[in-house]
Amino acid sequence: MRGRPALEIESEKVYKTKKNPNGTFIARIIQVPKEENMLDFMLEIKHLRKKELTYRNLLVTTENWYDSFRLARGDLKWVSLHTVAVWDRLGHKLVEVAAPTGKENYRISNEHCSAYREK
Repeated sequence: MRGRPALEIESEKVYKTKKNPNGTFIARIIQVPKEENMLDFMLEIKHLRKKELTYRNLLVTTENWYDSFRLARGDLKWVSLHTVAVWDRLGHKLVEVAAPTGKENYRISNEHCSAYREK
């Protein structure tokens, strides 16, 4: 059946997961319901060998309706072997993080993604 999908997200849900080619780091985007009609998109980076979370941070808070939800979903890409970046559907790099340390190399400003980021 075609049409817009139902977007009732009631509990924390993993949206996207990515591993390094050598299997050492895992990055994932998690959808977390915030309020009645709002969703938080969190980026988590975990070191699989040490079993430690090196990074967990909010990417975007958006309304839980189709167009807003579609804009907020990010693409996880490996910039290098130990660096992960999240790009939105508009072609903006939201954040770039060094996976072993959890240090942000780059983060987009609120003004650039004001179309769907809540303050």
